[in-house]
Amino acid sequence: MSDYDNSAALWKRQARDTDVAGKKYPNYTGNGMVDGKPKQIAAWLGINKTKDTQPDINIKVSEPQQQSQNKEEEPF
Repeated sequence: MSDYDNSAALWKRQARDTDVAGKKYPNYTGNGMVDGKPKQIAAWLGINKTKDTQPDINIKVSEPQQQSQNKEEEPF
């Protein structure tokens, strides 16, 4: 696993039925390993840039989200 430390892989995000209209979702999502810890990665492309000083890609690195064992069960 150490061969992949400080690296990530991203895939193009597909629209979902549960997406909220008007909300900005990342163009790419994936997972990575930073300093030996798993991370969740999201990237947005700067397609609608209005200035040359705006970035072409914005990236967010966060802790992996825990998925519920029972997806039908709602938290209180």
